[in-house]
Amino acid sequence: MAPAIVDDIMVKLENPTVKWITVAACVGGGGYLAVKMSLFRKNPFQVFSGKTGAMAKNLVDSGISSYNEFFNQEDGKGVGDKKLSTPEFVNKFYSLITDFYEYGWGESFHFAAREVGESFEKSIIRQETAIAETVGLKAGMKCIDLGCGVGGPLRNIVKATGAHVTGITINEYQIERNKLLNKAAGIEDLSDVVCGDFMDLHKVFKPNTFDAAYSIEAMCHAPDTAAIYKQVFKVLKPGALFSSYEWLRTNKYDPNNKLHVDVVDGIAKGNALPDVRTIEDCIAAAKSAGFEVQYTFDRATTGGVPWQAAMKSARRAAYLTHILTGVLEFLRFAPKGTQAVHTMLLKAAVNLEKGGDLGIFSPMYLIVMKKPVA
Repeated sequence: MAPAIVDDIMVKLENPTVKWITVAACVGGGGYLAVKMSLFRKNPFQVFSGKTGAMAKNLVDSGISSYNEFFNQEDGKGVGDKKLSTPEFVNKFYSLITDFYEYGWGESFHFAAREVGESFEKSIIRQETAIAETVGLKAGMKCIDLGCGVGGPLRNIVKATGAHVTGITINEYQIERNKLLNKAAGIEDLSDVVCGDFMDLHKVFKPNTFDAAYSIEAMCHAPDTAAIYKQVFKVLKPGALFSSYEWLRTNKYDPNNKLHVDVVDGIAKGNALPDVRTIEDCIAAAKSAGFEVQYTFDRATTGGVPWQAAMKSARRAAYLTHILTGVLEFLRFAPKGTQAVHTMLLKAAVNLEKGGDLGIFSPMYLIVMKKPVA
């Protein structure tokens, strides 16, 4: 009896209409179960309807195409002469991917080295409070968060220290998310957010405004490290500290090794980086800006669980998301180009994992600087 039923089903599946209905039912049912079983951090049907981040539906496809063209790397040389146009495309990048990041990773767009048995969420907060400690942040101080994203680190640092933190981001959509989330967190009195290019801080803030500054994996977007450090120097008070988690090539990187070059180029292209620097580059830039370098330390070398492990553990949800974005785009529920954006992010994740596994790349190389008192 059972074989006859199976044979009958197989015959019916030869009908193209039945086949497509069956596929649609399986995909739809699988997607529904994935959402109900919390395989995704947020409901993807809410996240990917209408638009991607700040970008209107009809601009997503052309947006990802122009982004990919701009950030094509020149075999270990970054984007070459196009470097000065980087801020425009960084803004486009975050218009395309902010919803993906928040949906898949959380409100803090950065990595952390975990201790064995420590949750991902706790490791993220520990990474944030650690940088606050390096600049001596406490109640009564005014600090600037350079490249604040949607404000996850800002909120956690305000709660941990009681200091007032002003965030700056180039992306207007992230400003909207910041204001909404800061209000929900009840930290409006101790926070502010400004839309602007951190390469032009002097146009936004007066000199000697802040008691401290930090940047969590954001300086990597700057087209010129020395220039951005000089901007930070101007808005800090004398004696103030500035700490940054930098995305850097380590001393294990071999420019003559094609695998190393391809991996780091892939990291740059998938994350809107004009190039990938070294700690020596950052030290030289800090000194040229007038800072006294206090110390440097690669936090990627700490913890019992490597920073890249979080991406590996999230791979199942990432692939499910990729399938779902394709289905939603096919059904015209998500804008054309949505899956292409996710493809870019998946490729970036693969290269980040390889960079971490090979030890040739760190997203959290800490550099702590001080503006001289006189």
